[in-house]
Amino acid sequence: MRLLYKKIFKLASLAGQILLESNAEEYRVEDTTLRIMQTSGLDQPSSFSNATGLFLSLTDSEYTEYNFSDVVRINHRANNIQKIVQVNEISRRYVSNEIDVDEAYKLLKEIKNQPNYRLVHYTNILLIICFVILFGGNANDILVSILVGGLIILLAYTRQFIYYTNFSFTMLATAVGTIFILFLDGKFPNELHHHILLSAMIMPFYPATSMTNSMRDLLKGNNLAGIIKALDALMNIISIALGFGIGIILSRTLVLYLL
Repeated sequence: MRLLYKKIFKLASLAGQILLESNAEEYRVEDTTLRIMQTSGLDQPSSFSNATGLFLSLTDSEYTEYNFSDVVRINHRANNIQKIVQVNEISRRYVSNEIDVDEAYKLLKEIKNQPNYRLVHYTNILLIICFVILFGGNANDILVSILVGGLIILLAYTRQFIYYTNFSFTMLATAVGTIFILFLDGKFPNELHHHILLSAMIMPFYPATSMTNSMRDLLKGNNLAGIIKALDALMNIISIALGFGIGIILSRTLVLYLL
C-alpha cells in the first residue's frame, strides 16, 4: 500500500507543478492536488501553493507510518492554457477511475515535456497582424508587422542559448521592435502608421492573463497569490515601458546619424 500512496502523492505533485508553471490560479492548483490525494483514502491530505512554490503533505491520523511531504520550487512560469486544460482533463479522468495512477502519471510526464513556445511564437505574429488590421493599418503596416513578429521570434529563439529573465527579455524585445519600427518610419515617411505598429507589437507581451488570474485569486480569498501575480503583471508593464523608452532614444540616434 505504501508504494500506491507514494505514486498518488507523486501524481499530485507533478500535476500541481505543471499547473503552476503554466500560470494557473492557485485555488485551481490546490483543488486539483487535493482531489488527487484524496483518492488514496488517507484522511489528512494538505495542499498549499503560491506563485513560486507548491507544498504538499499526505498523512493519516491512524497509520502514522504513512507520511509523505514535498516542496516543489517553481523557477519559471509561462501562460499555457493548453497545458492547464490537459492536466484538468487527466485529473478528472483519474479521480473518476477512468485511468489508473500509472497511466495518469505517464500522461502528465508527456504534457510536462511538451515544448512551450514554438507554436506560441508563430501565433504571436498572427496576433500582431490582427491588431494592426483592427487598429486600421494599411498594407505597408501589415508587411512591417510580419517583419516585427519575425524579429521577435528570432530573439525568442536566442533564449535557448542565452539566459534572460522575463523582465529583461520583454524589455529587450520591446526596445528592438521599437527601434525597427521607428527606423523604418523615418526611412519611409508618410508610408507607415508607427503608433499602430507600436501598439500592436506589445500585445503578445501585455500581461492580461496575469492580471485576470490575480483578480480571480483575490476574489477567492487567496490574497498572497493575488498580490504576487498583480506585482508580476506590474513588472511586466514596467519592462514594456522601459523597452519603449530605450527604443525611442536609440531610434532617434540612428535616424540622426544614418538618415
